[in-house]
Amino acid sequence: MMRRSLRLQVALFAALGIAVCFSVSFVVAVLFPTPEPPRLSIEETTQALRADQVPPGWRRAVATRKPFVTEPGRDSLIRSALAADLAAPRDTVEVRSLASTGRPAAPVAITVQTEGSASKRPMLTLSRPGVQPGARFSLFAAAWRSPNGSWRIVEPATPFFTPARLRMLAALALAAAVILPAALWGAARLTAPFRRLEAAAADDERLDSAAWVGGPSEARSAASAMDAMRQRLLDHLRTRTAMMAAIAHDLRTPLTGLRLRVEGLTGAAKAEAVADIARMERMIAQLLTYVRGEEAPWVTEPVDLVDVIEDALRRHRLAGSPVSLEAEGEHLVLADREHLDRALSNLIDNAVLYGGGARIAVHARDGITICTIADDGPGIAPDELNRVFEPFHRLETSRNRHTGGAGLGLAIVASILRRAGGEINLRNRPEGGLCAEVRLPALAAV
Repeated sequence: MMRRSLRLQVALFAALGIAVCFSVSFVVAVLFPTPEPPRLSIEETTQALRADQVPPGWRRAVATRKPFVTEPGRDSLIRSALAADLAAPRDTVEVRSLASTGRPAAPVAITVQTEGSASKRPMLTLSRPGVQPGARFSLFAAAWRSPNGSWRIVEPATPFFTPARLRMLAALALAAAVILPAALWGAARLTAPFRRLEAAAADDERLDSAAWVGGPSEARSAASAMDAMRQRLLDHLRTRTAMMAAIAHDLRTPLTGLRLRVEGLTGAAKAEAVADIARMERMIAQLLTYVRGEEAPWVTEPVDLVDVIEDALRRHRLAGSPVSLEAEGEHLVLADREHLDRALSNLIDNAVLYGGGARIAVHARDGITICTIADDGPGIAPDELNRVFEPFHRLETSRNRHTGGAGLGLAIVASILRRAGGEINLRNRPEGGLCAEVRLPALAAV
């Protein structure tokens, strides 16, 4: 199938819409011919001019001067017939057609007539020159100078929604009913490639968005550019990861040599050297875990969150740390057990290290498994609650051999939980201490 540009498709849809609109108008014109325009007789006009009150369906006004002059031709014939029907001199009657102008010329010094009596019709009958009795004409306005010298002007009051206008509105409504579904379909068709492009950009696992997006050439070009940019970023990240992993790995070699050399030391000097080496090894292990991040093997399987926490607590109970767990039954989630154990162990280790102990509770609500880890430590400043998840951000600045670290522990926790479809939130407890809340989709809700 030949791929067309978006500009060409928009032009085709616009042309199609215009063609449909004209076709509908043509069908309406054929099936519903233009209605016969309203007509007016000499007798009706005479009655409107002579009546004391304005008859229904008419507009009437009074002017002190002649409001308009009869144009030669057909209007002169109507003027003569109306003068004969009024039994009035011809120069006291003026007529103006409304077929072309729609309304008569603006009268001079017109005042709206509210009351008054028409002069009685004299007992005189004149023939209507050139006009058959009962003949009807296109709408016109008539002016008659009454015996008191003022000009009385009348014209038919046509409604706003005339048959012709109703026919036009019906054609527009029918055209809209035909075009609107087609316009919605066309808009969905034109924007579908860009919605797919958006989905491809949000999908970290998809690397073939250019072929998958399809659609017009503009969308495919944008997808190709996005793929190229994504590939450059991935290459950059891989290079950075490989470099940091190589540095961290190479640091282990001199540490091994240092460990062998300190074996010859005795007393406090040996203990301090061994502690420093152990701390450096932990920092290197954290760095390797972080930089490998998304590339680390990930085996998704049903994991009992309570069982993972029990394994982590067992190590602390052996060390005599005050830890407790409150949970009922199993709480299954989909995750990699090894990575999930690392994340929860980091949180529990922090609670024991900085808060003197850990109280863990696990429960489920609305398809979400919630694990809270509370301690009685000093807590965290409110403006630091979110920053602690940034890589290499450390709250403990002393870097002593007991609590110092690389500032990657919570960043690793957040990365693992995000990969498992969960999240973590930290908050200070009102009674003191910190509470870490881990939320993971329950297996039953997946």
